[in-house]
Amino acid sequence: MSEVRSFDNDLISMTTITKTIVIKGELQYSFQGSAFFYNEQSPAEPGKTGPQWYKLERHWLVTNRHVVLPKIDGVEHIPDEFTFGFRKINDKGVDWWPITLSKDELISNLKLHRQSNVDVALIDITSYVKKIISTIDGDNPPKIMLPTALSNIVLPENQPIPIEVTSDIIVASYPKGFYDVTNKFPIVKSGIVASAWGCYFNGLPIFQIDAQLFPGSSGGLVISKPTNTAMIDGTLKMSQTKQFVLLGVYSGEYTWDREIVVDGKKCTINSSYGLGNVWYSHLIPEIITNGVSYTI
Repeated sequence: MSEVRSFDNDLISMTTITKTIVIKGELQYSFQGSAFFYNEQSPAEPGKTGPQWYKLERHWLVTNRHVVLPKIDGVEHIPDEFTFGFRKINDKGVDWWPITLSKDELISNLKLHRQSNVDVALIDITSYVKKIISTIDGDNPPKIMLPTALSNIVLPENQPIPIEVTSDIIVASYPKGFYDVTNKFPIVKSGIVASAWGCYFNGLPIFQIDAQLFPGSSGGLVISKPTNTAMIDGTLKMSQTKQFVLLGVYSGEYTWDREIVVDGKKCTINSSYGLGNVWYSHLIPEIITNGVSYTI
């Protein structure tokens, strides 16, 4: 890869494409989605200012519940295989370092919200990250990009960057499996917050974004548009590196079916407002602390 800006370097390690396989009898179903990495970071040392070391307590893969537990004929299924990938740097560029979880491995590491209608799922990948770290002492260690850029530090409650309706956002995902396959870089699309920030849209812990996205983007990372400047408490602040806020997890559009008549025949078509549902990022630490395991 050619040399890129610092935020590009951060973003390339944040996201991953997912593949879910469900086997039913002689039939095999395959689904593609998006996900991102999130780390539990230790709090700052009391009374200490300036740069300091932080411990990464645990590592999580964040996506949608419907990506991890796809529905077939309206019934939720635990997949026989669930695959995501880290990035491996080699002489020719970047390859995926795939991690495939069996059904039992997925069940043992999966955490869900206590309310089953919350479309957010977390997978504890701490053991897989530790296995990669353990290879560093080998004779020819692989060059793996560890996902350390996202943590609780960038949650809205821990950042002074103001967010409100019309704030600029970006979504990083893998729409219909399309992305830069050479550099393993996700597709980034822009939009705005389209509903009242902090409010529960129609009673759910979601907000709306105005951004044109496509299937396969489910589980995508939604953050505020990275910036070097921000108006904080009436004062213009500047940063050497671009700052952002982790806003939530994208999970598709609100759609409905409507009937039309074509050549005298009734047809049903799927319609939307072009708005996307985003589950608030505060659900991530909520699931980590109070989430439930999947039960068959």
